[in-house]
Amino acid sequence: MFFNTKLRFLYAIWAFLECLGFYGLIEGWGSLVYVLKDEGIYSDLCGDHPENSSTVSNDTKNDTEGANKSSGCLEQDSKLASIFTVASSLYCLFNMLLGQVSFKFGARITRLIAVLFYVCGALMIAFTSKELPWLAYPGLTFIGFGGVAMFFTCIQVANLFPLGGSVVIGFLNGGFDTSSGVQLMVKFGYENGISRRTSYVIIACCQVFTLISSLFFYPKDFIRKQQKEPVIATSRHRRRKRRTRRFWNLPGPAETFILHVLWVSCLQLRFYFVLGSINTSLQKMVISHYTNVMVYTMMSGIFVCPLAGFFYSWQTQIFANSLSSVRRQVMPSVLPLTATTVSSVIMSSLLLVNDPRVLYAFFVFLVLHRSFLFTTYTAYVVAIFPSCYLGSLLGIAVFTAGVISFFQYALFAWLETGLMQVQ
Repeated sequence: MFFNTKLRFLYAIWAFLECLGFYGLIEGWGSLVYVLKDEGIYSDLCGDHPENSSTVSNDTKNDTEGANKSSGCLEQDSKLASIFTVASSLYCLFNMLLGQVSFKFGARITRLIAVLFYVCGALMIAFTSKELPWLAYPGLTFIGFGGVAMFFTCIQVANLFPLGGSVVIGFLNGGFDTSSGVQLMVKFGYENGISRRTSYVIIACCQVFTLISSLFFYPKDFIRKQQKEPVIATSRHRRRKRRTRRFWNLPGPAETFILHVLWVSCLQLRFYFVLGSINTSLQKMVISHYTNVMVYTMMSGIFVCPLAGFFYSWQTQIFANSLSSVRRQVMPSVLPLTATTVSSVIMSSLLLVNDPRVLYAFFVFLVLHRSFLFTTYTAYVVAIFPSCYLGSLLGIAVFTAGVISFFQYALFAWLETGLMQVQ
């Protein structure tokens, strides 16, 4: 399919709306697990052991918003947390496999497969019940897999923008973040009489819009880059370019990609552990209130992610005239990577403060961390490698991060041990 570059803003808007509506539902787990817990999913694990109860404070009726119904126990919390751990790890494996499919068959086939998994996942969550609680495991996995896979194909739209492509990636990441609010809408609907099953059947049906764009909007293969990197023509500049490469001794794209994957894996583990454990961590606090605040804050990623994109684009312009192509490609990511790491350290430090009011600052740094993390690593891969390798490379990065994400089990066990000692 031929893309009319004059309509590139229309393509970007459509991709943004897709990201906004569907792709980041897995990041709204905090709202969904509240509903599952309130419905009594895995409540049979609690038995008759009140000493294990993770009782929720209900100081005022307005603040709890029904949180007292979701008291549960540590065994139930652990089982529900394992749903997110398994899903956030397995969908990464599926994305690596689909990345190879993308490389061989192109974007359209990739999106059709992703839509199929997404619809199946939504229906599985819709029909999760106390009798069939295990459906939540494949359901959340398939939703995460389908959403992220389609998001990776949307990222290709940035190739239509020779200048400011990282800003487009930032907007798409912002839409991905904000789509976690769909889970909050499911939670609000549940509290007002709309069942979880009804909400997720509607979500599954809405994939008809994604199916239409997959068949009539995205090309069969890939969206190619519109402009190659600048070529230095004179022999004098070529000689200076070689000398500069030796002087800076910069690694090539392959080496930097490996280091980049390791960096993403460690910080994604931190981010996913927060998402998976937030409800357990908020024991003895007002779960519903702080869960809502966290989702509201993450929805502000629609504004923060573009800022991360602008930041990356600004760095790209600073190094645009460098004689070394590797320096032009690698150096723009240094400051964004540093800012992401610092935000992760601050976020973790805030959790050490035993004051619920600190959670508001924590949520701010959480959205900063997430926005810079995914915007930077996606923009980096898009900037350095050809578009045909995008699905494969992002799939490898996501898979490696998913394997490391299994360490959440150890972190959850550590958290539960601490909570039991406190009780």
